[in-house]
Amino acid sequence: MNMPQSSDSLSVAESSKVEQEKINVKKIAVAILCVLIVLAGVVVYNAPRLLVYADKPIKSDAVILFVGIESSTRSKEAYLLFNEGYSRYLIVPSSQQVIASVDVSPQRADAINRAAAGGAGKYPGYYENTHREVLYAQKIMNALGLKSAIMVSSPYHMKRIKMICEKTFGEQARYISYVPTSYEPSMTDFGHVDRAELKMVILEFAKICWFRLYSFFL
Repeated sequence: MNMPQSSDSLSVAESSKVEQEKINVKKIAVAILCVLIVLAGVVVYNAPRLLVYADKPIKSDAVILFVGIESSTRSKEAYLLFNEGYSRYLIVPSSQQVIASVDVSPQRADAINRAAAGGAGKYPGYYENTHREVLYAQKIMNALGLKSAIMVSSPYHMKRIKMICEKTFGEQARYISYVPTSYEPSMTDFGHVDRAELKMVILEFAKICWFRLYSFFL
């Protein structure tokens, strides 16, 4: 004959069960946290790769050169594409330069000069420089009736340029390709970057975040 369990025995059993459930929840939480830490580590380690974007060059109306610290390597790629006939125009927003690859009529030359001399216009102080350069390129392209373009810059700069172009050009962005200079190595992970490159990567992510933030209000 089974003797009924006392209330004290039931209370101890229930308490033990609750404690075991708490331990199991803690174990699951720790396991999830470990997985998240590992995933975060993988993402951070490979962060430089996330900045890189590259298309194959296709014949377009213009090559747009974004000049920065690495101006010589970027310029070399842009002029190579321009001289190989990938575009009829080379536009350098930072110096407000427009170069035509063919002889143009006096009327066309005048249109180019007037478009280039007009500057990029006035924009809020919080616009970052690359955004201003894209806006200037868009202004020149509109003034000259150009539709397609090849954007040239450093490998780590391309994802941000693409992001800004898609926001600025809208539907026209599908006619834009992004070609990083082949005269600079592509950074793939933090295991292959020096201190200066690490600073560039961190700064680039900060600029992306800043553009994302203020672009919501554009």
